[in-house]
Amino acid sequence: MKLINIIPIFLFISLPVIAQRKPAKAVPQQRVVARATENTKLFQQLLPSTAKVMFIDSVVVDKQDFLSQVPLSEETGILSVNSKSKDFANEMGQYENEFGDRRIVADGDSSASRLYTQTLLGDTWSKKTAIADFGVSEYKLQNFPFLCSDGVTLFFSAGGVESMGGRDIFMSTFDSDKAQWYKPQNYGLPFNSTANDYLLAIDDIDSLGWLVTDRRQPAGKVCIYTFVPTETRQNFDDEDISDAQLLSYARLLRIRDTWKFGNRSKALARRDKMLKRISVKRGSTNAMAFVVDDNTVITSASQFHNPQSKQLYKQVTELQQMIKANEDKLENARLAYHQGDSSKTKVIRSLEAQLPKQRNDLVSLEKKIRSLEKGK
Repeated sequence: MKLINIIPIFLFISLPVIAQRKPAKAVPQQRVVARATENTKLFQQLLPSTAKVMFIDSVVVDKQDFLSQVPLSEETGILSVNSKSKDFANEMGQYENEFGDRRIVADGDSSASRLYTQTLLGDTWSKKTAIADFGVSEYKLQNFPFLCSDGVTLFFSAGGVESMGGRDIFMSTFDSDKAQWYKPQNYGLPFNSTANDYLLAIDDIDSLGWLVTDRRQPAGKVCIYTFVPTETRQNFDDEDISDAQLLSYARLLRIRDTWKFGNRSKALARRDKMLKRISVKRGSTNAMAFVVDDNTVITSASQFHNPQSKQLYKQVTELQQMIKANEDKLENARLAYHQGDSSKTKVIRSLEAQLPKQRNDLVSLEKKIRSLEKGK
């Protein structure tokens, strides 16, 4: 895959000093009272800098399974469960980059958890190194990390004094010169709420993002919102809107109201194209399917223009089957381990070492085939 070096689209999120808004239209007294009693002090503080973002769609899923429901392409990385538990409060998430050589891992339980980094050293993952720059007292129960494609912009969720209630999304960037992370910043509205906001992930390739939250959801459910990231932060300072309208945008009461902030049809088309690409790559629509680029999908061996591509594709299918089998084995081993079977430790370690290498090999083979086909 051709890497695209783009300045992270969300580096704007170091929240600016709140500017004075133009006088809003008169608002009925009962709305003001409701707002004052419903929201926290931090919510009120961040309300004027609510970001103007188009949310194109949403879907409600089981909370226990939401990581697998976020449709990230492999080019963006892999979201998975680091520590599986029947109790969602004890479930820890992890992110692995597209090259399979770097992880951001949440570890702990419902009483205490924090983020760690790991790198692949040969065929073995390094020991977990805690991100000491994120204080566990200031950012409690750190979980569900996502690292952007730039390799330095990190999103995660946590509670604590910087949260407006429940979990909030925080962002930090890595200073390579000082080898340390900057102080995480609350990502603000409408991404955060007085409920629990679990995950924010961004696909820079397809210019799409996902927000997972349980605001206004029944127990055991979360809503996954799909949105379009903006290159620079836009807010409502210059908009002639009432406080009630601003509050509606901040709380995502009606995503239909945000469709005027962009071209929803084009965004939906990008999303559908991305989902099709993922589906084809996973082999769910054809017995054989190989994506060369957005305009070329090979569904028959006879369609390969380069003879070497056919041989390499056989290796791809064999490796895909091997990876799938090992992923299933690892999931079952982890579940058995968390149910008390400590004998699975060696199996888990072995599979965790094998899978990243296998995924790297798969990516290399696919890149080689694409290069051969495009050079026909």
